[in-house]
Amino acid sequence: MRYLYTLSLIGLFFISGCTTQRRVSQIQVIESNSTSITLDVNSGNPEYAAIYQLLFRGFPESNQTYPLISTAEDEIQKQYPAYFKDFFQKQQYKTFVTVASKNEDGSYRIVLNTKALKSDLEQNSIIRKFGY
Repeated sequence: MRYLYTLSLIGLFFISGCTTQRRVSQIQVIESNSTSITLDVNSGNPEYAAIYQLLFRGFPESNQTYPLISTAEDEIQKQYPAYFKDFFQKQQYKTFVTVASKNEDGSYRIVLNTKALKSDLEQNSIIRKFGY
C-alpha cells in the first residue's frame, strides 16, 4: 500500500511538471504622445509584444487607448496574409521600434513610432485614414 501511495505521488509530480506555462508579457506605459509611445516591457520578445499590443489591443491610460487595427487578429491576418507575413515573420515590425534598451530590472524600454506605423498601415490599406 505504501508503495502504491509513493508511486501515485511521483506520478502526480510528473504530471504537474509537464503542464505548459504561458508566459504573459507585462507592459507598462511610461509616456505617450501623438507620434510615439514609450513602454517598459517584461517579455521574452519585448519588441514583438509591444507592437502586437499596439496593433490589436491598445494601451489603457495612454494616447493609444484603442488598437490601431480594430478587426480581430485572425480575420485581418487572413485578409492580408502577405503584409502580415512580412511584418511578423520577416520582422518588419522592428522598423517601427526607435529605441530598445534593457533596464536594470531585466525589462526593456521600448519606444514605438506610432505615427510611422499608422502611416504604413494606411498606405497598405490595412486601415483607413480618419474621415475617408
